[in-house]
Amino acid sequence: MGSKLSGAILSTKEIYADDTRSDEKPRRRFVIILLAVLFAACALGAAAYFIAKQRTAHVNKSGAQNAAATSSNEAQPVIANAAKSWKIAGAISETCTCAVPCSCNFGQGPSPHSYCYPFYSYHIRKGNYGDTPLDDLHFGSADMKSGRFIFIDERADARQREALAIIAARVIDRVPANEAEAKAGEIAKDVRYAAVEQTYDDRKNSLKVAGIGEFAADYVMGMDQTSPVVVRNNTTWRVRDTIKAKTKYYRVKIGHDVIETKDTNSNQGEFEYTDATDFGGAAQWNCGMDANQAASGTNAPSCNMGKQNSESRSQNPE
Repeated sequence: MGSKLSGAILSTKEIYADDTRSDEKPRRRFVIILLAVLFAACALGAAAYFIAKQRTAHVNKSGAQNAAATSSNEAQPVIANAAKSWKIAGAISETCTCAVPCSCNFGQGPSPHSYCYPFYSYHIRKGNYGDTPLDDLHFGSADMKSGRFIFIDERADARQREALAIIAARVIDRVPANEAEAKAGEIAKDVRYAAVEQTYDDRKNSLKVAGIGEFAADYVMGMDQTSPVVVRNNTTWRVRDTIKAKTKYYRVKIGHDVIETKDTNSNQGEFEYTDATDFGGAAQWNCGMDANQAASGTNAPSCNMGKQNSESRSQNPE
């Protein structure tokens, strides 16, 4: 009896050992759970940091693109202005209804009539408007009683036609550079696109524009009979040296305007113009003296006034 009881009795140390083991299990679970929570928190934090960094990089990239776009937009006016720069070089062939030499070219009124109706073409041997090439194209006008009939080479493409219209506004209508585009838009509906044949050599010149007119002239040869008469610094055309010639025929037919004549003045000269060239003031289309006055800024009496004006309206050139 005594031995059985003594075998069943546990010592105090054993009792406390069991209690300690029973307490350690919940502690282990708590530590494991805590570590798991901390690990999850770290993982979430790292993910959040990565996402935030990616978003920041995207925003910075977008900002840089926007800044570049803004910079590009700000640069566009500079590009547009650069595109408006132009340069052309070549030859002008011209005739009019005045006798040789045309007195308008010397700052006087027309002769022998009270009117001066010129017909002319600019042949661009080499030129450009911005990055638009203009080589071997023509533009010009027939300035008749009814008005100015500007023409442009039919071979020009859309960009070249637009460029030549702006240049014509500067060279022919003589508007300031800042008004050239507006003037080109204004005259666009009336511009004629035609086949142009312009020839010139060391003895003669000629011009034929389909649907408008034609002329041919021989140069007036000097005393030595080897070189033509040349006028330097005339008062009408922005050409330094003009060769004097006499027409074999000069014909124009545009609506009610009809010219059929010969032995009239012709000019042949070399030009070189840029967007910075000063072409003077606006020129009247039917009076050489008016053109001279406008170019020089003088206030001399107009040859288009009074009796002479009436005569110019009622008389066709012969």
